Amino acid sequence: MPMNAYFVLITLQKPMHNNWCPEIYRGVFIDRVNDNKIRIAPCCQAQSTVELVDNFNFETNPYLTRLREQFAHGEYPDECNMCWKVEKHGHKSRRQSAIEFFDLSTPDTTVILEGLDHSATWACNLACVMCGPQNSSTWATELDYTKNELIDIGRQFQKSNNFLDKLDLSNIKKIHFNGGEPMLNNEQTHLLENLEQQGVLKNTFISYNTNGTVMPSDKIINLWGKSRLVKLFFSIDGTDSAFEYVRYPGKWDKVSNNLLEMKKQLPSNVMFGFNSAVGCYNLFEMAEVYRWFSQYLQRNREGDPSDFNWQFVSNFDIKNLNQQAKISAIKCLDTIPQLQGLVKYIKSTLNYAENNEWMDRLDIIDQRRGTSWRTSLQIGKYY
Repeated sequence: MPMNAYFVLITLQKPMHNNWCPEIYRGVFIDRVNDNKIRIAPCCQAQSTVELVDNFNFETNPYLTRLREQFAHGEYPDECNMCWKVEKHGHKSRRQSAIEFFDLSTPDTTVILEGLDHSATWACNLACVMCGPQNSSTWATELDYTKNELIDIGRQFQKSNNFLDKLDLSNIKKIHFNGGEPMLNNEQTHLLENLEQQGVLKNTFISYNTNGTVMPSDKIINLWGKSRLVKLFFSIDGTDSAFEYVRYPGKWDKVSNNLLEMKKQLPSNVMFGFNSAVGCYNLFEMAEVYRWFSQYLQRNREGDPSDFNWQFVSNFDIKNLNQQAKISAIKCLDTIPQLQGLVKYIKSTLNYAENNEWMDRLDIIDQRRGTSWRTSLQIGKYY
């Protein structure tokens, strides 16, 4: 029987609480692990667990069921800390966006697969500083990973892992493509063609996290035009030399030109957004990132507004910066309303002790690549 072949209704013992998230009941993030396992979570921002492909069932999976029970009892699972942290500091979370998308004025706990977060593969042409070999083939190549090391991190023989064939996609309303870099992978084409054949594509919202280095193919553009709506979230965390350092070895001129060309050329049902990863290394870059977004990509060519989103980089936490850098960052970002949640978080860390381990990690990267964070990033002025 295909996964998601029937509906399940969780019976609540008391009314739904303020932690309500539709994706706990309606969505799943799935990422291949070698040739016989998958990594799953309610969404791509939640902490995940690894399961055997043949054992996975969306409705009855023990990990997802436990989270649903916690939500039903008003708890705030640690696996969803990203949303709780973002909301605490006044920024719109993935959870809140999901409530808007599913347009549910009251909580509905019907378990039905309507949303898929899909990491097509780990194939990526960049080796971003906050990333690593588990999510970037370029990182693994740079570190010269052996076959056994690739197996250890779950990145061997992924092409034979056909978990998508086991999913019932007949009720899908949205698909989000992660990577790696999803534009490098042909699986998105096969998946969208499958939805078209089922008559589902016309009602499906498609979104991407993409680094902007690769223009979409004509076939993909044609499929996008047949969908309900497409939104491209560009992973932009700096401009000019800062972008090229953070999103190594990407080139800002090429990426910025790609973004402007997509704005001109893509179908009218394609909208845009920035999804910036913010860590201690690029905190000061966020003001220029927002200025570029506001000047060039605030709307698509039809006049529809673009989204500006940011998220914390957990392995380069802003709290570790020195006091002078934090105070200067507050002054730099305080005039931008869209970054007030970020400012609020910086203020909450002012009494936190400085920790320079993040500098050591960047120094190691610089030694290997011949780069320099101290000259490429504005934070270098404070160290």
